[in-house]
Parts: sequence; C-alpha cells; structure tokens
Amino acid sequence: MEKTVDVCVVGAAGGGLSAAITARQNGAKEVLILEKQNHPGGCTLMSAGMMGIDTPVQRRQGMNYSADDAYKELMQVFNWDCDAVLVRKWISGTGKNFEWLEDLGLKYDLAVTEMPDPHKFRNTLHRLASYDGKVWHMEPQGKRLTKTLVDGCERYGIEIKINTRAKELIKDNEGKVCGVKAETKDGEDVTVHAKAVILATGSISANQDLINRFTHRDKENEVKIMANVPHNTGDGLLMAEEAGAAIGDVSVMCIGPHNHWPGASEIASTLMRRPHNIKVNQMGERFVDEGWITENEYDWMVATSIDRQPGKVCYAIFDDAHVSMMEEGKDYYVERLIASIIDAPMVSFGGYCKEDNAVEVWRQHIRKHLDHEAEGGRTKICQSVEEMAEFIGCPVKNLQNTIDEYNLACAKKYDAKLLKAPHYLYPVSTPPFYVMRGESGIDTLLGGVKIDDRQRVIKEDGYPIEGLYGAGVMTSGWLAGRYALSGSEMSYTIFSGRNAGKEAAEYVK
Repeated sequence: MEKTVDVCVVGAAGGGLSAAITARQNGAKEVLILEKQNHPGGCTLMSAGMMGIDTPVQRRQGMNYSADDAYKELMQVFNWDCDAVLVRKWISGTGKNFEWLEDLGLKYDLAVTEMPDPHKFRNTLHRLASYDGKVWHMEPQGKRLTKTLVDGCERYGIEIKINTRAKELIKDNEGKVCGVKAETKDGEDVTVHAKAVILATGSISANQDLINRFTHRDKENEVKIMANVPHNTGDGLLMAEEAGAAIGDVSVMCIGPHNHWPGASEIASTLMRRPHNIKVNQMGERFVDEGWITENEYDWMVATSIDRQPGKVCYAIFDDAHVSMMEEGKDYYVERLIASIIDAPMVSFGGYCKEDNAVEVWRQHIRKHLDHEAEGGRTKICQSVEEMAEFIGCPVKNLQNTIDEYNLACAKKYDAKLLKAPHYLYPVSTPPFYVMRGESGIDTLLGGVKIDDRQRVIKEDGYPIEGLYGAGVMTSGWLAGRYALSGSEMSYTIFSGRNAGKEAAEYVK
C-alpha cells in the first residue's frame, strides 16, 4: 500500500495527536497518523494531570503566575543544563496548551499542588475533578484528554491508521526526509510519501538495550521501571538515529525512594517516602534531608541523592512506636498531603493487596503489609541495631552512631546534620525496628532525540535534518537529567506536539 500526504505523524498519543491537529490547523491539507497499537492514546491514557503556568484555569481561580518567573526558577534548578530557548518556549507556551484544549472541548477544573501547603507552593498541576459540595474528587485526565484529541482528529479529517508500525524513514537524494516505511499487523508493507514527518513515539522504557545504554546499568534486574509498558520500545529514536539524528540525554523520572518490585506492597513502598523515617546508605550513614520530599516542589531530588549512593540504594528505618502512631493517625502530617498521597486510594501497579489501597483501611493494615515485605526479603524486622546493620551490610558502629546522633537531634528538635524540619523528627528507639530497602524508583525515561526549539530533529553538527520533526518525551533538551514540576511530562508532550505541527505545516507550505 502507498499513500501520499503533506504530513505523516508516527505515534498516536498526546504528542502525535496534538501535532496532527495543529498541522491541519496551520494549513497542512492531508495528515496521516501511524500507530502500531490497536488504539490511540499510548501513555497519555495513564496520565493524571498537566503542569501549566498563566493558564485560563489559574486566572479563573484568581491566581497570577508569571511564566517569566517560572522560567528563571526552572533554569536555576536545571543549572542551565538544557536547551534554554526550547525550555523558554515550553514554559511560555503552557498557558496556550489549555486555551487550545478548551477550544477542542476539554476544560480543566482545578489548578492544585501535590505539596502540603497550597499557599506556600504554586498551584501549577491542572486536574479534572468534580465537587460534591464539600470536597473535590480528582479524576485522572488520561481518557478524557485522549478522547478530546481523537475527536479533534476526526473533526479535522485526520486518518489514524492503527496496527501499523513505522520501521524506517525515507530520504531523498539530498538527504531530506520524505516519507515512512511501515508494516501492518498482518504483514502488509505500507509506504507513506510525505513532505514532512513528525516522530512522536514516546519513551524507551520497555527497550532493555536502550535502558542499559542510557542508564549505564549493566544488569537487566538492576532497572525496574513502573511505566515499562510494551509499546515503549524507542522506535522513533532508533529510526531517527539511523537517519543521522544526534542523540541527547535521557532523563530519569523518579519518585524515590520506592520499590517497584513485582508483587511488592504499594502501601509499604509509599511508607518509604514518608519524611519521619531516617534514610541511610550502604555505609549506614544518613545522606539526605528526609523531609525534603514534603517540603519542596522538586521532591524528585531525593531520588537524585539516592542514585549517588553506593549501589544506588537506600534503607528507610523506623521503629514500632512510629508504626503505632501511623496506625492511630497521630504522627505529624500536613492534612492536605495526607489526603493527596497516603489516605487517598492508591493506584496499584500489580502489587500486593490492592483492596487495601483505600482511605479507611490502609492504616489498619500497615503491619500486614510490612510482614509481606519482610517475607519477600525487601524489609527486615529487627530487634537490635546489630540485626539492622547485618541486613544493610554496614558496620554496626556506623549505624549505631547514626541512630544516636539522630535521636539526639530528635530530643533537641534540631537536626544540625541535614536540617530536617523539626516536626518530622521522630526517634528510632522502640523495637522492633523496620528496615526497608529502596531504590530511586524509576517511573519512566524521558528524552533521546536531539531537536532544536522548532522541534526540528538535528544532526551532530547542529543543523536540522530537513523534513523531520520530533515531539513528546522521545525528544531531549527540555529536561536536565531528572524532572521539573509535577505534570511536566504531559505539559511538554502537548506543547511539543503543537510546536512540531505548526513548524511542519510551515515547512510544507
């Protein structure tokens, strides 16, 4: 089968669907999307919310956030280790994302924060929700966002050819990309001739060879990725590289510490992220302010510090007195954070006892989940510091000194070592003691193909490959090794799709 179009988009998730619609809106006459799955949506279907600055939602809520200020702050966080012009266009364009989506029929209800204090932290995470007269009930955006984009494609006459996997880019004698070779699920060859091609194939998080290449971890069992969904095979990166594209950094999105282990308890794993426990490395020494995860918008930085430790692991330690306080709801926790992270029904990723992930039961079943983790070897329930040190593999003296120093800080309500907030200082003194092994908790991998601020795929010499564009999380330059504000992945996905669609349409004209 052969087909000729103005723009061919590879990938029918958030980036590809947005690119296709925008290309049509900007004058491309015929646009075709190739999708290897039997339905559109990809990982967009799994998404919860989207980051935005200076949006219609925020203005309706009476909020005044400056894209200029947000950009300056983010560049400090990134240490300018990114494409500064691309990041500037993205942050400045997030408000337009929501205006554009509202024109397509999707109106977000709230701009919130996942952090404890809505007055201390910017409300930049946009959510769909319903109000019952007392509280807001959050709804994941994935299905409605995907439907809005698919409906938009139908409105603009854009064909989505499912069960068709792109395999190779076609280049002319001058090196310009002028089409795509693909194959249907039934083995039929498909050749699409196009004046421009937009790659939007998503993450590499299910391609073990690429994972090893970009994370520098040699053994397959060292990398456990939550979003390891079968379609994230890095097709776009491989096709672009074969066509001469430069490959940039791949950022690791982490929420650590967390255990993304098969069969692990999602409740017990979430307890590792609570700020009350102490976290030590393989030497039995503290290395991070455990309260950072609730005291800062960039909570993923805790995961960064874990990956700097020997073996890229940490051990969360707490005692039986703290478990009892959690059971009774007496340990200090900001109410808003309890509602949004712990006491809300938690998503289960195939973990242990999904029925326990509910507001009214998780506290009652903490010990059951800790026992389950102990049976799986991920947690050790100990009666002494010696037992804890043996499980960790550290010198007993190191761990004893760490605990003594920490307990003294708890008594003084002042952590001189790492300045952990006083309200999270709980001693480790009442056996049994719980030691939980955790890693940085990789959710997904973001990045790969180098682009410029016009979403043009570029070569090693910095010049673009004519006719080739990249959108979504398969592209690099918009992050600096880790992550940004909550919801940034979908924010960039929609922005980059719109940007690529506009630029491709202009190139075609």
